[in-house]
Amino acid sequence: LLNTSADAWSAQDRQQVGEFLRARIDAERQRDERGTLFETLARALDYRRWHAFGVERNQDRQWKPLSGPASSGERALGLTVPLFAAASSHYESSDPRAPRLVLLDEAFAGIDDEARASCMGLIREFDLDFVMTSEREWGCYAELPGLSICQLVRREGMDAVFVSRWTWDGREK
Repeated sequence: LLNTSADAWSAQDRQQVGEFLRARIDAERQRDERGTLFETLARALDYRRWHAFGVERNQDRQWKPLSGPASSGERALGLTVPLFAAASSHYESSDPRAPRLVLLDEAFAGIDDEARASCMGLIREFDLDFVMTSEREWGCYAELPGLSICQLVRREGMDAVFVSRWTWDGREK
């Protein structure tokens, strides 16, 4: 049922979901009879208590858990892609003109340049805005049509930071 729209559920599907949720609420009521209705419902309907997500990767035409043997780049990608999808899904409910901001701190460390370019393409595909810190990443990939870049430069012993501003237009910096 998780893979179909609730609009397509049959009466039996709806009954099944209703029974499941009713059982969750009853279990919470028995666990803490003194809790308020709001607290009981909040605990019972918090899917994180009864539903787990797993992340798998397709390697050699087989689905394998991300936690298994993998390169650091594969692990980083396996964690980054679901986060982008979750952020994009979260922002679907906001005003279409609002920023869809994701903050990335060394997000692509350990990932090769080709995979970095794919990640940048995903940011664009998910229609996310981002601020990224990186020691070496400039973000200049054809997958991004434009980018504003600020490189911060400081010198030892000086109480100042120089900001070097750059732009990327999808072809050149």
